[in-house]
Amino acid sequence: MSALLSPLNAQALTEQTFVERLRATHPFFNQQALSSKIKLIEKRATKANEDWVVAVESAYQSAHKNSNDLSTATANLDTASIGLSATRKHANTGSNITFKHTWRNKSKSTNTTNNGFSLDYTYPLLRNKDGINERLSGDVAQIAINQNTLQRLEAEEVFILSKLKLFIDLVYAQEQYSINEQRLALSKKELALVKSKYSASVVEKVDVLSQQDAYQTANQKLLQAQQDLTLLRHEIAVALDLDFEQVVASTDLYKIYHPSEIALKAYLSKNSRVLKINNLSQKILKRQLLSFKNTSKAKLDLKLGISSAGENTNYSKSLSNQSTTWKVGLGLSYPIGGIKADSNIKKTNMELEILVQSKREQLLDIYTQAKTLKEKIQFLEKMMHSNQVQIKIASARTVEEKQRYSNGNGEASFVINAQNNEQVVKLSYAQVAKNYQKAILAFKASIDQLVE
Repeated sequence: MSALLSPLNAQALTEQTFVERLRATHPFFNQQALSSKIKLIEKRATKANEDWVVAVESAYQSAHKNSNDLSTATANLDTASIGLSATRKHANTGSNITFKHTWRNKSKSTNTTNNGFSLDYTYPLLRNKDGINERLSGDVAQIAINQNTLQRLEAEEVFILSKLKLFIDLVYAQEQYSINEQRLALSKKELALVKSKYSASVVEKVDVLSQQDAYQTANQKLLQAQQDLTLLRHEIAVALDLDFEQVVASTDLYKIYHPSEIALKAYLSKNSRVLKINNLSQKILKRQLLSFKNTSKAKLDLKLGISSAGENTNYSKSLSNQSTTWKVGLGLSYPIGGIKADSNIKKTNMELEILVQSKREQLLDIYTQAKTLKEKIQFLEKMMHSNQVQIKIASARTVEEKQRYSNGNGEASFVINAQNNEQVVKLSYAQVAKNYQKAILAFKASIDQLVE
């Protein structure tokens, strides 16, 4: 490894450590975690309809008899009353229970105290049976939590893919720098050799000038490669919260990927996160549809109640003088026309059909993407094999040109051209390898195997 990268080679980043560091430091992942917490809070908020609701009512009434009014049995009457109630809904059954206590005191011409206690229970038999409508928001919120989990993975995969491509750019930039560095070192040696031969009057001045030009060209290419590498290292250092010197990649740019053979379309149809997210969207609509259909039914409620009341001259005596009654009944109501429920049902069915067609389109899109990437990978692999052959040929040609030049049968320009060609072929190999590694990452992402 070159002097630019060697000091911290022991701490070089692999693809795995790069992703681990990215997850640990980048705010994107904190945002994703917070979005999941919000969904959990929203789910908890759906339980609000099961809270106890406590109410207090108080009133004071004063009635005075007109002295000429013979119809009023009671002369003057002041009444003070207080009512205390507690009500709660039970989402799993749709039932409603209410506890109530009332106290009323009548004074002046008549002095009596009345106490009443009651317990009322309502149970739905048709509309909202088993709490199907009460549970709607909670059921939808739970599906949304499951959906958010998949959406998080999908978003993280897109984000990590973009950053891993940057990592591959770093690996390529290091390789490019190394190739250009080797070329410059070779040009320096060749220039020194040509100068010594010129001093010995073995070669002409033009050979020295040609080699000097080759050296400057190699130096310019190295400076360009150094610039590309330095800027990438700064960008990644910021993203990973690392020192510039720590940003060194350690991975094989030329490694070949051997994917397992799968029936691609069938695999995607079963395992694609995008399609699973669509399925959950359909599940939400189907759950809403159940409630919409239920609201079109008649409201038939079973009503049960028990109460006690007592009256006496003071509060304690009225408590010991209680009379008990109970009641049972049915309440029935039915919306004539049912326009709202019917409209909601039709709209939801149409939205479901849209999602079904959208899922078919999504499968075509992801299958096309995965299929083309798979084909691209195969062609790039063939190109890499071709590059390897080409490098051997270019290296052999350089050796031959040097031998001819040393024997006095060739020209310095031929040697330079051969060396330049060898460098171009090596850079081309690295460029193809870079495209190959990026295609591998994109293919893994397309079949949801980059982040699992």
